[in-house]
Amino acid sequence: MSKISEESNFQNKDVLTLEEASQLFQVSTKTFLKMLREEEIPARKVGREWRFSKAALLNWISNGNSMHYATVEEQHKAYFDQMAPVYDELRKNCYGEALSEILINRFPLPRNAIVADLGTGTGYLAKKLSVSAAKVLAIDLSAVMLKVAEAEFMQAKINNIELHESDAHDLPFTDEHLDLTFANLLLHHLSEPALAIREWFRVLRPGGQVVICDVLQHHYGWLQSEKFDFWLGFDTSQVRIWLTNAGFIEVESTPLNCSCRTSSKTGIVVTLPLFLASGKKPI
Repeated sequence: MSKISEESNFQNKDVLTLEEASQLFQVSTKTFLKMLREEEIPARKVGREWRFSKAALLNWISNGNSMHYATVEEQHKAYFDQMAPVYDELRKNCYGEALSEILINRFPLPRNAIVADLGTGTGYLAKKLSVSAAKVLAIDLSAVMLKVAEAEFMQAKINNIELHESDAHDLPFTDEHLDLTFANLLLHHLSEPALAIREWFRVLRPGGQVVICDVLQHHYGWLQSEKFDFWLGFDTSQVRIWLTNAGFIEVESTPLNCSCRTSSKTGIVVTLPLFLASGKKPI
């Protein structure tokens, strides 16, 4: 079917699926689900699937209810698109090469492993993982970040990394597809960490492992407005709860002998301690 035919069918439909309704609002399915939970969007559920009246949704949109969600998502993407050309230098000032060595040494890859680097940015960790992995799936919401990463991989002649523009809450992979997923300093940028962790559980094979590295809870509120952090770090007990509720076993979370540095627009420099959390999918 041609793209024109698909768009024509979409325009002529009275009842929309979740994916089609998300397109109508011009947001990701993750953001649309958040809207669904927090707002009175006209909807009904058929089994496990959502169905939406297009006429009712258009009326809801016309009242301006969806604008806040779309604006927040666009601002978030725009920030990281803007940072992409200088992101690697910023990352080096924030944390050095030692962090990737800690992660890889602590969680050695199994033979012929397929692993994901969630929130890959410009590919810092993906490049390190590619040395031992059969395939690395480098995922980021920012297409501009991925273009910078692609240039880095081509220059280094790395050919076992696949780039995917995707939301970490809604990965484009089948169930039980991966051996390990790494989320390095990603969790505090996610609006719904618990939802994302459940998604990471879905794509892991039985016996697969999730590895999360992020900042411990802090009080520097300017990071939310200046760096688009959704969370001011985490209490590791909360991360353990999210992992356990998602279905992971052998859940661990420990402080790392490592930190990251960042600065405000006014020149305030802070050092944020890091933690490491992990869990395995039951066999």
